[in-house]
Amino acid sequence: MYSNNMKVTLCIFISLSLYSCAAIDTSKVAPGYKEAFTSIKQLIVGFENNIEPEVIKNIPYASMLVKIGKGPWGLMILEKASEEGDLWVSADGVYFLINNGRIIQTHGLNNNLKERLSSSFAWNDKALFGNEYTSYHSYSLPSLNNLKVLSSYFEKEEVRVDLIFGTKKLRLIEEEIYSSEIGWNEKNLYWVDKSNFVWKSSQNISPRLPTIHFEVTKKPR
Repeated sequence: MYSNNMKVTLCIFISLSLYSCAAIDTSKVAPGYKEAFTSIKQLIVGFENNIEPEVIKNIPYASMLVKIGKGPWGLMILEKASEEGDLWVSADGVYFLINNGRIIQTHGLNNNLKERLSSSFAWNDKALFGNEYTSYHSYSLPSLNNLKVLSSYFEKEEVRVDLIFGTKKLRLIEEEIYSSEIGWNEKNLYWVDKSNFVWKSSQNISPRLPTIHFEVTKKPR
């Protein structure tokens, strides 16, 4: 169980059109992607073993670098894209379902986000900022269902961000999240381009997990 003094951070919208993502089905991961990891497994152990940018650049898949807390950077590749979100897979069996730059489901972690109820939105919608939104999150390991989380979004300045393959001018958007049920509050960061694509992010998805950082190295088509 989550203790009352734990701090929690998550965000999701409840509005006119709610959606609930199906659980990540790891049995349907395409064999070709597993073979891809076998062929490039020397790259997926993290920067501790010196992932070379040029090698990542030549991988024929959409990819991103991921770090959990203070751990090493590792590589994830895109297994499939759908209306529910993009399913990213790591060599060690970690899965992220990401919708519009937000992590909405995980698999393979010590504590997993199994469902996040929200409505769709656009990062360039001015109505997004300065308001408070309600979302509901459910977890496994341990089980916790329909945690109510409040989110507020704030648009910051446009900044030049150094990425692994160059510099991009991106808008920084901050999300402050709070759950009174477990006394959890955090801040999530999103670096967004003019087409509303999130190239880089730092997100807190569970009070039992450290911050998850990711940087897209090859954008999905």
